Amino acid sequence: MGALRVFFLTTMLLAALVLTACSDFLGDTPAGTNGSTDDATTTTGNADCLRQSEATTEIDTGTNSRDALAIAGKLFVCAEHVVVVAEDDLNQVAVAAQLAASLGGPLFFPDDRLPAELGRLHPEHIHVVGELQITTPPESELLTLTMAEAVQAAADALGVIQTVTLPATPSATSIIEAVAAINARDRVITAETATGSPSIDMRALIDGLNPPAEAAEVWITDASDPTGVLLSAASGRAVGAATVAMDPANALEDQTIGQILRSTTAASRLIGLSEIDDWELALLTGGPELPGGGFLILPDAQRRYVAFYGHPETTALGVLGEQDGEATIERMRPFLEEYAADGALVIPTFEIIASVASAGAGDDGNYSFEWPAETFNDLFEAAERHDAYILLDLQPGRADFLTQAKFYEDLLLRPNVGLALDPEWRLKPDQVHLEQVGTVTAAEVNTVIEWLADLIRDNELPQKMLLLHMFRTSMITDRELLVDRPELQIVIQMDGDGTEPQKDATWSRLREGFEDAFWAWGWKNFFDEDEPGPPTPLSTISKQPTPVYVSYQ
Repeated sequence: MGALRVFFLTTMLLAALVLTACSDFLGDTPAGTNGSTDDATTTTGNADCLRQSEATTEIDTGTNSRDALAIAGKLFVCAEHVVVVAEDDLNQVAVAAQLAASLGGPLFFPDDRLPAELGRLHPEHIHVVGELQITTPPESELLTLTMAEAVQAAADALGVIQTVTLPATPSATSIIEAVAAINARDRVITAETATGSPSIDMRALIDGLNPPAEAAEVWITDASDPTGVLLSAASGRAVGAATVAMDPANALEDQTIGQILRSTTAASRLIGLSEIDDWELALLTGGPELPGGGFLILPDAQRRYVAFYGHPETTALGVLGEQDGEATIERMRPFLEEYAADGALVIPTFEIIASVASAGAGDDGNYSFEWPAETFNDLFEAAERHDAYILLDLQPGRADFLTQAKFYEDLLLRPNVGLALDPEWRLKPDQVHLEQVGTVTAAEVNTVIEWLADLIRDNELPQKMLLLHMFRTSMITDRELLVDRPELQIVIQMDGDGTEPQKDATWSRLREGFEDAFWAWGWKNFFDEDEPGPPTPLSTISKQPTPVYVSYQ
């Protein structure tokens, strides 16, 4: 079993917790008012025994038993009640978790360090659920409980009689119902010894653990570890925390969790989350989102970028220079609608030629003119108004791509701005434009990848697109050596013109041997150069694999 991964957040949330459960009644225990009036912000632990909340705390011990000890060390100075249970029966863990939450004390699992922690806490009552032998302080009362007795003890502590019966085989529903009951405090869960191996649907668990209204804190746990989820719910309830779950291996893909974290009104408190790093955490807790929402260029949900290409100062370089930014959006609308025919979320995109290949060497001798950032103000303003993405296209001449990319660093600090590299216009020291097709090595592209990825990470920006133009295999040598960084979504675009069969042949040639490459694929259409005209949107998105980026020049 992996370690508990939980993320503390002080928050005020509006999402209500909905639970559909079968109910029965416990003996003759009278219903009290505690369960019916308690809300999610109420703490259940002895206030004198709880530590002051810290701004940031990290716990990642590798096991649930050690995580339980570490959480208790962070939250509890002392404890009147503690609950101990083995990890091997998930139903029994759920019952023990609710007992701990109802008593306002920590939940523990057997561990060689547990006696020392019990000695530190000096509990008056140690409730052991199931058949366990543990070492206890001499002044503590040891209560060994069956599951039924633990359920009754929780009901007595809460003053409730309503129960929810968990299925014999633990599932995501079992965990959801247990956590809901812990939060609501108006019912208790009851269960038999688990039969069969647990079958936990992570997606169902993530979707089902909606935090209750006005939770004082939200703890985010690892959805692959149901025992850890129950531990979080049990211990967190002492400080009014609600538990939700996420898939840490795909943290940035889950927009629901991102929305929960960004709704916080106070500083976050991290206790650890496997496979999530500081960059992902910063985005989830308050980073800027991309056009279309979220932090990834291509999240699991189908997404496509449709671009007009060119330069705002001339009509000669593409359609982007034929009208202003607002008119460009209007002209794009029919294309955006047609490219959404397969259900994709289509993001309008401006691909701006920022540095333009030139016939003369220029003052710097690089045969490229780097246009100042203010040249693009109108397009940037239109992009902000219409939730559009921007790519800065580089035609570097004899300069290297990294030098020119750094020239536009201030623009690349914007969350909706990515980068495009056009090797056709990358010259060797003795070359000039239009006498040959340029080329670039994977090593040079990798310098841009590493620099841009670090820029994104250091400035807590969402993922960016890095577009690489190609219409000949020689344009990027040693493509297999390109570096894959999570901060970037690389797209290689088929940049050829001609008839559709000619373009299809170029598409196939560029992909040959790279069918399983980590990058995505894009397609380019030309209003004037394609014969007899550009392929239709329907034909374009029928290509395999389906292009995620389509531009028009």
